[in-house]
Amino acid sequence: MVSMKARYQYRFYPTSQQQQSLAQLFGCVRVVYNDALAICKQSQKKPKSAELQKIVITQAKKTEQRAWQA
Repeated sequence: MVSMKARYQYRFYPTSQQQQSLAQLFGCVRVVYNDALAICKQSQKKPKSAELQKIVITQAKKTEQRAWQA
């Protein structure tokens, strides 16, 4: 039995305010990803996803450099 899957394409035309908000969001995501990557490279044993979230996001918010993530 062959199942067919529908595929859709959407375009998004953000306003200037939405563009600014998206740029901030993606910038934050990039910083968190880079922090997580650095931790994984430094540690002998790769941390699990939940542990990594605690380390990177929760702990980073407590530092002065990453306070803007809160």
